[in-house]
Amino acid sequence: MTYSKIIWGLALSFVVGFCCHLAQIPVPSPPVLSGALLVFLMSSGYWLTDRYLAARATRQAKATS
Repeated sequence: MTYSKIIWGLALSFVVGFCCHLAQIPVPSPPVLSGALLVFLMSSGYWLTDRYLAARATRQAKATS
């Protein structure tokens, strides 16, 4: 399994946050913990669904071979 998407996503989020800090504009993220948790859980759900569907497709491809 490759973690390149996760690493690129984290790097991009730090770059956006850094640029927002330099430009003194509000960071495009929720300012409270519950909002940040919601974003984290939605991202985790997307990632887990992607992994599940990829594994399912691999299993189906092996079963038909």
